[in-house]
Amino acid sequence: MFNNYIILIMEQDTVLLAIQAYKEVCDNHATVYNRKGNAIQSLVYQAPSYSSSIIGRKYVYLYNCNGELARYNIKTGEITV
Repeated sequence: MFNNYIILIMEQDTVLLAIQAYKEVCDNHATVYNRKGNAIQSLVYQAPSYSSSIIGRKYVYLYNCNGELARYNIKTGEITV
C-alpha cells in the first residue's frame, strides 16, 4: 500500500515537471521541433490540464480541452509538439 503512494507522488512530480518545462519553452520563445523534425519558432502558451495529461513510458503527453499540446521526454526533459 505504501508503494502505491510513492508511485502516485512520483507521477505527480513528473507531470508538474512537464508542465513547468512547457511553460518555460513558451515564455522563452524557444525553438521546438515537431514529430517530423521540423523546427517551430515559438509556441503560444495554453494551460495544460493536469488531470487530462497522460504519463507514458517515454513521454508525458500534455492535453487540454483543445487536444494534445506537447510531449515531454521524461529522460531528456525536451518538449516536442
